[in-house]
Amino acid sequence: MGTRGRRRAGSPDARRAILDAARAAFARDGYNASLRGIARAAGVDPALVHHYFPERSRLFMEAVYGGTDGPAMDPAVLDEVRRLPAARQGAALVRVFVTQWDRMGHDRFSALLRAALTNESMVARVRELVVGALVTPLVAKVAPDRVRLRSQLVAGHLVGLGMTRWVARLDAVAAASPEELAIAVGPVIQHYLTGDLGEPSDPSAAEADEPRVGERSGE
Repeated sequence: MGTRGRRRAGSPDARRAILDAARAAFARDGYNASLRGIARAAGVDPALVHHYFPERSRLFMEAVYGGTDGPAMDPAVLDEVRRLPAARQGAALVRVFVTQWDRMGHDRFSALLRAALTNESMVARVRELVVGALVTPLVAKVAPDRVRLRSQLVAGHLVGLGMTRWVARLDAVAAASPEELAIAVGPVIQHYLTGDLGEPSDPSAAEADEPRVGERSGE
């Protein structure tokens, strides 16, 4: 698109065009996607990208999550999961995870995953969003022991499920409803949450990972 046809700063659709182009680029190329390429796809001058988003991290977070603080997970939904009997929380967690990312779109999950694979600083962000914000608070309430291990097992399985559904798009998994996946995968997640994980290889490390009483009971 020539300079004459480019959107200008303040144009009502310029910012949205940049975000749409950035989301596609991050999903395709990872966190280090070309900002000039994003500007070209959005039909704007490269300086306009910097005008709206002085930092790459801010552009990424707004393009992928719609904000700088991560995905808008409804606290009421998570509270509802936490109030369920412990034996039903595995399936409920799968249902919430799939429904949330289905709503946000496969390109957003793909962008998140590719960013984690291509940029070390984003690994911590992924860990914070998936493990810290979603999984650990739930695990800490119901787990009989080894909260850290259980949280990471749950998170790893959910990320793997997301990869098959939204990145690799394996047809049967991609076509399954959230309820079907909750029924199929929920028992595995439930085992991670409350099942017997066997004897730890390092008992002292496992003891240090014990949840506090208040965390486990929700007091």
